[in-house]
Amino acid sequence: MKGEKKRSPLFIQGVLLDEQKVDILIEDSRIAGIDAKLEMPASALLIDGRGKAVFPTFVNMHTHAAMTLFRGFGDDHPLQEWLQEWIWPNEKNLTEEIIYWGTRLACLEMIKSGTTAFADMYFHLPAAAKAVEESGIRALLGYTVFDFGDPATAAKVKDEVAEWHCRISKETGSGRVCYGLAPHAPYTVSDKTLSWLADYAAENGLKYHIHMSETESEVENSIAQHGKRPYEHLHDLGILQKTGDRFIGAHSLHLTEEEAEMVGRNRCNVVHNPNSNLKLGSGFKFLYQELSQAGCNVSLGTDGCSSSNNLDMLEATKTMALLQKGWRGDPTTMPAREALEVASRNGYRALGLDGGQLRAGALADLMLVDINNVAFLPHNDNTLSNLIYAAHSDAIDTVICNGRIVMEGRRVADEDEIMKNADKMVGELIKHRP
Repeated sequence: MKGEKKRSPLFIQGVLLDEQKVDILIEDSRIAGIDAKLEMPASALLIDGRGKAVFPTFVNMHTHAAMTLFRGFGDDHPLQEWLQEWIWPNEKNLTEEIIYWGTRLACLEMIKSGTTAFADMYFHLPAAAKAVEESGIRALLGYTVFDFGDPATAAKVKDEVAEWHCRISKETGSGRVCYGLAPHAPYTVSDKTLSWLADYAAENGLKYHIHMSETESEVENSIAQHGKRPYEHLHDLGILQKTGDRFIGAHSLHLTEEEAEMVGRNRCNVVHNPNSNLKLGSGFKFLYQELSQAGCNVSLGTDGCSSSNNLDMLEATKTMALLQKGWRGDPTTMPAREALEVASRNGYRALGLDGGQLRAGALADLMLVDINNVAFLPHNDNTLSNLIYAAHSDAIDTVICNGRIVMEGRRVADEDEIMKNADKMVGELIKHRP
């Protein structure tokens, strides 16, 4: 990849894949081979896979990374009260340093729980980009937009979108960080700005990441204001058609089957955030089957730590699968393999990346899981099932991103420094308490 030096191959020996022991050869950023018996190059770094199983890593398709610093702040309040009284007043204190250390902490937590790519929606993007570059993982960094219908703010947005686009492109060289547009929501961004951003995204091939239909009240307000539900409104503005598979609709919880068909017809991506939706009391009847059958690419996210309280995609994957079984009353719905596909492959697909699969030629983003962890015992050819339904992230031993080891033996470089400095930032950030 551009900007990163060529490095020694990695050779993972004797690791469990789909209940069979295999060797895996990684060269540069790609998986070069997987077989029962591969020849190890003399220059390769050996990784002992005995007692471990290999899985693709997760993609957290909706979060606000630096909000790790808001973890546990303002819990147990309704969404709008939480935003307006707890979060937004303190976000005025955000600085590049705060964003940098908050994002470093987020990347550390994601690596520790098997995530190697995420779609972010927050502020001070150069600081966030620096943090991601140093962490060794991947990110889509969305330029977050609010204008609340104010023409002066909307004009400023147009100037800043191009400015930040140029700056991020110049300041990131690894190929692991990319820039996108992130209008906050239809109720915080004017129709004109939403449409202008869609045009800019289409012209420049950028992702368009937005909160959609998260709460019933949001839908009711859209109907009162526009006479249409949120997705219907964006469709009538031409936004879904312009952005297509670059559209990422976070939450997308309160949809009709007609809206699900509309989203699928336009090849849009949606992101289920089960833990955040449950904690905020937003709902749980996510239309996974309807969206998937309509042609929509459904992925998974945690939301920010201020609402989901952690960035653990393994936990989110289990919650997602159990919710689908529970509200549909069908234990065969979303089996473990399908849940992993949503949490991994579908996220890479939404980002336009060839990852989330363990095959020759795919991006070398993978994790080794300790199957001698108590959650994987007894060994009964049920490793994947145990990963999804039984395991916690403490079973994840080694994480590789882009062909580079970012965690080994559950240790991440500079983790003590990251935690220490992130903790210091809280006093600079949180100065208002209702």
